[in-house]
Amino acid sequence: MATASKQYVGPGHLSQEQKPSATVSAEVAFDNVHVLSQTPQLIALLSMIRNKDTERADFIFYSNRIIRLLVEEGLNHLPVIEHDITTPVGRTYNGLMFQGKICGVSIMRAGEAMEQGLRDCCRSVRIGKILIQRDEDTAQPKLFYDKLPEDIAERWVLLLDPMFATGESIGRARLS
Repeated sequence: MATASKQYVGPGHLSQEQKPSATVSAEVAFDNVHVLSQTPQLIALLSMIRNKDTERADFIFYSNRIIRLLVEEGLNHLPVIEHDITTPVGRTYNGLMFQGKICGVSIMRAGEAMEQGLRDCCRSVRIGKILIQRDEDTAQPKLFYDKLPEDIAERWVLLLDPMFATGESIGRARLS
């Protein structure tokens, strides 16, 4: 397992000596796992939610900010296609649009905390739910419940689970 390290962080215009140092998340050795960029903003938010003196309302507020950053990063990995539009002043803007439809699937309990962040970024997004628990006999994660959009096979799925530890729940969710 990779361990976090202390690095200098801050704006590019500052010299290394002018930047503060902070603990940053370790890189993960899986091609399909992306660690958020360790920006000063993210590290400040993480500092707030990790502080034992942070009050409940502030913890919720700053956690929701981090969730929004996670959702936006997830959306950045979805395929897009070129999409030219005409602006209100009659000019052409060479833009992009998502290719296909998306949905969220939250792993019940912990994942539900991420649903509003997805809704804030994607109006009218469909959200399914799954419940994965450890089987008492085998100690393996087991799917106990699912309610998914009927057309989920035609959608890009953002799996909502803020409790990424061993990855077993995520692995089980992908198999379901």
